Amino acid sequence: MARLLNIVVGTVGIVGAAAAAAVFIGGPDLIYPRVAGTNYGPTSIAFEDTDPASTIGGTITLGRAPNEKGVDVYMVHWGLEVGNAGTEDDTGHGDHGGSCKGFRDTNHVVKALPSQPGDTITMEIPQGTAVPEGALYFVAHTLYGDIHNLAKCVQTPIVNRVD
Repeated sequence: MARLLNIVVGTVGIVGAAAAAAVFIGGPDLIYPRVAGTNYGPTSIAFEDTDPASTIGGTITLGRAPNEKGVDVYMVHWGLEVGNAGTEDDTGHGDHGGSCKGFRDTNHVVKALPSQPGDTITMEIPQGTAVPEGALYFVAHTLYGDIHNLAKCVQTPIVNRVD
């Protein structure tokens, strides 16, 4: 019993130490550690909805990171506003001090490899894609290994073109 207690206490100590450099998003079970060392995110994001219905579809264009060394993936997520709706988050209170507004990761929408040719990264959202309830933004960032680089994210509002 004493050995089990030592293991549990030791594990709690390790989790507690890791939490000091992590961000809790969407609940206590989602922990995002900070990317160590010099790292970069996309420089810009744009979305053009070409689906004239109540769903969306079209092209997301990302400006490449200034240095892609160590970047494994560019990823775009659905972003949900946290806190009070409106201007409270509009000045940017992103995770790990990033410039993005606070958001909860709901799931990724699209992703692309940095090896994609061209000056920008483009990703297609299929026509007829339903926007999840509460999603207000596309939030893009880089991944270094399995670590989401939330300190260097960019975002844009989801604008649904309806004809």
